[in-house]
Amino acid sequence: MTTSILFLLWAYLLGSVPFGYVVSRFSTRKNVLEVGWKKTSGSNVFVNIGKWQGVVTGILDITKGFLAVWLTQKFNLPIEIQGLAGVAAVVGHNWSVFLKFAGGRGIGTFFGAALALVPQIAALFLISFLVLALVWHTSIATILGLMLFILFSFYFHKVPVALFFGVTVLFPIFIKRLSPLADLGKPGPFEIKERNKIITKTDAIRNRLVYDDNLPYYEFRIKRIIKRITSTP
Repeated sequence: MTTSILFLLWAYLLGSVPFGYVVSRFSTRKNVLEVGWKKTSGSNVFVNIGKWQGVVTGILDITKGFLAVWLTQKFNLPIEIQGLAGVAAVVGHNWSVFLKFAGGRGIGTFFGAALALVPQIAALFLISFLVLALVWHTSIATILGLMLFILFSFYFHKVPVALFFGVTVLFPIFIKRLSPLADLGKPGPFEIKERNKIITKTDAIRNRLVYDDNLPYYEFRIKRIIKRITSTP
């Protein structure tokens, strides 16, 4: 029992290593928590810091999720501990102890942990996520990708590990979408100052859970891409 707790603590600390913050600071001296959507996620680094920095961050975030699970496998810990180690790494990434519990979204770290647990299902998740992100939106791709991950656990008869991990990891991923929670606890209507809009708290919660933003995204990304391509002289 003590060994399992120590490994879960290690997984959390490993997940807490804020590669997005470190890579951004060392390469540009910018604080990634102050730009874009103020997350340490590889996507925020890629869009708002730099392309190569985003790629490096993504690879490192995937690696730490993989290592968190891989080490528990090397010590032959129970399958439940292996799954919880992956979840702990995601929790660490989303609420890093090194950044006063700020962090990222956890998708890269989730994928790395899944790659160690169930590589075949992880590969299918990645393919479905990339296709859905290209066609619609990354936040929608995350939801549908996680649903497919859970369904694949039944199809490939990996219910004990993949289903347990896939369901448990939903909590840190979706709770992170609600942050900062302090905004939702303020009295009165929900005001989006940067876009000069006012919405209800219920709409704010729904939009954050589904679209990972205060406002929804209804337009398909592929439509915007096609429009941009066809309008280029």
